[in-house]
Formats: sequence, C-alpha cells, structure tokens
Amino acid sequence: MSQRRPDAAVGGGLVLGILLWGGNNVALKQIVTVWPPLFAGSTRFLVAGLLLLALLRWSRWLGPWKAPDDALAHALWWRAGFSLAVYIAACNWTLRFIPASHFALAMATAPVWALLAEGPAAQPAERRRRWIATILAFAGVGVLIAPAFRAGERWWGELLGIGTAVLWTWHNRQCKSVTPRLSGAAVTAHAMWRAGCLLLPLALVEAWVAGKIPAADPRVIGMHAYCITLGGVIPFALWNDALGRWPVSRVALFGNLIPASTMGWAWATSGEPVSPTFGLSMALIVAGVVLGQTDLARHFRRGWIPEE
Repeated sequence: MSQRRPDAAVGGGLVLGILLWGGNNVALKQIVTVWPPLFAGSTRFLVAGLLLLALLRWSRWLGPWKAPDDALAHALWWRAGFSLAVYIAACNWTLRFIPASHFALAMATAPVWALLAEGPAAQPAERRRRWIATILAFAGVGVLIAPAFRAGERWWGELLGIGTAVLWTWHNRQCKSVTPRLSGAAVTAHAMWRAGCLLLPLALVEAWVAGKIPAADPRVIGMHAYCITLGGVIPFALWNDALGRWPVSRVALFGNLIPASTMGWAWATSGEPVSPTFGLSMALIVAGVVLGQTDLARHFRRGWIPEE
C-alpha cells in the first residue's frame, strides 16, 4: 500500500470497516450464545489471519511481502497477538451478557482512553479540555449502566464492556508500535493467527469444562464466515493501515460510528428496539470524544477571525 495514501481514502476505509464491524457485532452476539466464546474467537482469528497471510504471501494486492525478523516476530507474538487475544476473549464474553448495541456504545469510549494514554497535555487549556471530555464520556457510560443498576441485572456486563474498550486501546497501542516496520494488513494477519493460536488451548479447556461441543449449525457457520472475512480480515486491515498513518486517538475517534452501525444492523436483522437511554448515552459519549479530539475554540477562531 502506498505510504502517500490521502487522508480521505484512509477515512473512507475506516468508515467502510466500521459499517462491516456493526454487522460483525450483531452476528457475534448470536454466535457466542451458541458456541463457547473463546472457541468462536480462536477459530475466527486463526482462519482470518491465515487467509490474510496467504493473500500477502502469494499476491501483491496488499503490498509487497516482508517476512518479520526474530525481534519483530517476538513483538508480533507478545505485543500485537497477545493483546488481541486478551481483547477478543473479553469481547466475546461481554457479548454473552449485554446487547450488541450496548457493547458497541461501551467501545465508543475507547478514544477517551487512547487520549489519556498519550499522557498529560502540556497546556492547561488542553488538560481542562481532556478532563471535560472524560467527564462527558463517563456521564454517557453512567446513563447506559443506570437502568441495569436499577433492575439489579447486567450491570457487571456493562462494566466489562468498558474494560473491553480499555483493552482495545491497549491493543491499538501495541499494533502502533510495530506498524512502522510492517504494513497495516501484515500486522493484522500476523496478530490474528497468533491470537488464534494463543487462545486455542484455552478454547479447548473451555469447551471441555462446559461439556459442550460447538454445534455445526449452518446458520451459525454462515455468520461465523461473515465474522472471519467481512467482519475480520477487511475491517482489521483497514483499521491497522490507518494506525500506521494517524495517531491512535485520531483513528479511535472513528469508533464513534460503531454504535450507530451496530444499532442499525440489530434493528434491521433482529428487530432490537432502541432503548430510551441509548440516544442520550451515545450523545454524551460522542460529545466527550469529539471535545477530546478537537480544539473547538481554535476552529471557531479560524471561522470568525479574519487572517491577517
């Protein structure tokens, strides 16, 4: 892939990936109610990673092939691959307990964690802006979780969703550390199959403890195939390609589109109703993320104060 790819193309790729991820979240929610969560995650990433690796190795569609050296292979195993394995384990178990739309909304807080992980801002105004953004995001999370607290159910699942967003930010930072040496597609391929291998022993133990062999349901297999290809290979490659070109917090900003994409897919495919608090929670979280990523005062000054 060209290193001079325009920002508009990078952003368009992210939007496409997020639309595909919305369908993936809805499909994955249904898969993990039938299959053990670790088995679903392990097989998805193992197959998706090997497919993407084959494209990289025997075609030039995704750029030239570059074999990682020993030091890079170690980083791919224990940074990109391990962090992805931990993330997908938390993701799949979280989807066992909360709706796909709630999971996507919790994941929308990831840009705030990414911004905080970048360290304190040098300017006082920038620090205040980040703290206000964090408060708004937490307010959105509170609105999302409050009904579950009142009903005495699922609140811990909602909190697990927030923890999964933190793990996603951690994984992005691990991938960012290796993207200067490999393309986004290559990082995705190597991280995926390694994550699948790391999870496979735990997935077998999980299935043995549950005493349940995953059912060969054609409908579930079809959804799993979607998660492997359209929900795995393509969006992860687009995401990691963007990580190689933009800061983590800027890429994570596009995650704000995932709740709307997931909610649309859930409504269209399974008739999942939009909860009364979903819109308010999403508005607060998005407002916090946008404020954290954008210096609105500077943009207003540019619009109203003529340049000399």
